[in-house]
Amino acid sequence: MAKNKENYMQSSRSHWLKLSLELIAVFVGITAGFFVNNYQQKKSEQKLEVKYLESFHKNLVVDSLEIKSHIEEDQNNLDISKRAVLTMMEGKLHNDTALVLMSVIATFNNLNMQNSTYESIVNSGNLGLIRDFELREELVNYYRYQSAIRDVEQVYNDYITDYVIPLFFNSVDMLTGTLAEDFRTESMEFKNITAGYYMLVLQKMDLLLEVDSVNNALIPIVARARQ
Repeated sequence: MAKNKENYMQSSRSHWLKLSLELIAVFVGITAGFFVNNYQQKKSEQKLEVKYLESFHKNLVVDSLEIKSHIEEDQNNLDISKRAVLTMMEGKLHNDTALVLMSVIATFNNLNMQNSTYESIVNSGNLGLIRDFELREELVNYYRYQSAIRDVEQVYNDYITDYVIPLFFNSVDMLTGTLAEDFRTESMEFKNITAGYYMLVLQKMDLLLEVDSVNNALIPIVARARQ
């Protein structure tokens, strides 16, 4: 009887030991699987982060060329309109100069800045993949500048459409490229439109110089982060 009890106890211990080992094996397997999946997910996120950063870098380089081109163009327009305003303040503006000025004022070209990568990373909820918090904030700030430029350009375009274009069509003979006989450079309308244009271009130029500075600082930072 005692021997049977001893055999039963040994069998019971063996059973529980086997069960414990099986439970440990299951736990180790699940834990290992979790760590492997976590590691793979982190590697996948890091690769995606690099892809985003590479795309950001390309966008910033393209933006840099676009911004500098517009700074040069707007600086030329600013110089022309400033000289015209000063001349009108001192006396009468010559008709030939007024014609050149009106051609400049009636022409506008919006910036074509790249924001597809930013929209993609924000809309997909992946902005947090950029692990460097300061870099992430600088990118957000840069694209806020883009939004501000679009707002200024909208005001600028509305001004050209509502005031400049009507004056241009009423004052310039498109066939001969000359001013209408009744056009007067000393008219209040022409003076105000010219002064308003100068102020708008000045505002846009200030913003372009700011975003150019941010862009120049951001390009090397993103370039290092993607490595």
